[in-house]
Amino acid sequence: MAIKSPFSFFRSKSLVERPVMLTDGSDKFYTYMPNWGTYRDCRSLFGQAWAYNNCPAVNAVINKKVSALTKARWSIMNEKKDIVSGKNLGVLPALIKKPNPLQTWGEFVAQAKIYEQVFGEVFIIPVMPEWSTDPVSIAALWVVPNWSIKENITGKLFAQTLSEKIIESYTVTFNNEPFVVKPEKMLRIRDIGSNVTDDIEKILHGQSRLYPLTNPVSNIVAAYEARNTMIVRKGALGILSNDSKDVGGTIPIRPADKEQLQKDFQRYGLTKEQYQVIVTNASLRWQTMTFPTKELMLFEEIEDDTRQIADAYDIPMHLFGFKKGTTYANMNEAKKSFYDDTIIPEAENFANAIATFCGLPEELSLVPDYRHLEVFQKSQKDNAEIKRILCEAYKIPFEKKVVTMEEWRSALDLDPDNFYGNTFYVPPVTNYIETPQDLSQNDN
Repeated sequence: MAIKSPFSFFRSKSLVERPVMLTDGSDKFYTYMPNWGTYRDCRSLFGQAWAYNNCPAVNAVINKKVSALTKARWSIMNEKKDIVSGKNLGVLPALIKKPNPLQTWGEFVAQAKIYEQVFGEVFIIPVMPEWSTDPVSIAALWVVPNWSIKENITGKLFAQTLSEKIIESYTVTFNNEPFVVKPEKMLRIRDIGSNVTDDIEKILHGQSRLYPLTNPVSNIVAAYEARNTMIVRKGALGILSNDSKDVGGTIPIRPADKEQLQKDFQRYGLTKEQYQVIVTNASLRWQTMTFPTKELMLFEEIEDDTRQIADAYDIPMHLFGFKKGTTYANMNEAKKSFYDDTIIPEAENFANAIATFCGLPEELSLVPDYRHLEVFQKSQKDNAEIKRILCEAYKIPFEKKVVTMEEWRSALDLDPDNFYGNTFYVPPVTNYIETPQDLSQNDN
């Protein structure tokens, strides 16, 4: 669930004119994010938050990644990939169970990932004594909204070897009261994008994947607005003109009558609260003014723009059902590729950052495991079938001494470190027992 707080967050009085209240979200995965009016330029923090809140494609793409990420089973493993436990693992096991008083680990990871994907980076601060820098003293972890953070840099960058020589501090404004956070007490996880700029204050920041997507995002929102307008208000469908005549010609309609006619016409439409049949005594003539909606190509525009956004976030379009020729088989293949190429690498990057920040020993690692998912279970069945076929294929060459046992094992990926060997096939020894009949034949 999202953080619930009675306080307000400010980034800067010059940038935000009103406080942003954090409230509970309706979905346990996703967090509330402020919507700064109709600021649609995705090159700014305000526009990126607006895009997440108002563009269905952006919201769906990011939430799909977050939902997939949170399906992991998190555990601490050694170099042999064995799960370890004990008291010498520091604070990380406790934080995985409960990172802070209001969130589970899955909710914390989801919130952090949303901010990283929307803004290009996420900031996490620990709850620990002010005098301490030892990770063992971390009692909780909180995601800090990007708009509440100001980075104070020294102006020195490339010649430095210590973070405090580059970043002097962070100013976090909470409840309209700023407080300073030292660089070593701020965990900053960046997305894959880098800020390509000559501004020294921005060169250290991660860049949102929404940065170049202003036009696709605006097009999708505009297309949905156009469709909504056509459905709800229907636009100017035609002209109702007066067809009444007398000896002097056409009788004009008075302004008051025109206004009443407009109000009456609004009572008709396609919704269940509206009338579908017009009953009137007026002599009117109808002239159609409708425009074929297919020629607007709104659906095609939404699909094409969604593809651009999905590509930016490394999500196969088959997972959205847009791709022509989408079947159950290639959707499963797309889902496996989605995990292999996108979710697992990003989850491992997040896990490594958290583990290092929380002081996990170098010989151990925090591992997000997805092998329990159905898409990988099917893959394991396929691998088992491949090994069965390989066994049958290698059996005769092994018995004919064409290949060795080590080559056979290597093909099955059972012992890749012991490929070179000369253990050839040895026929089994048959224990022959002489019968009384055989003995009598030998005597003769």
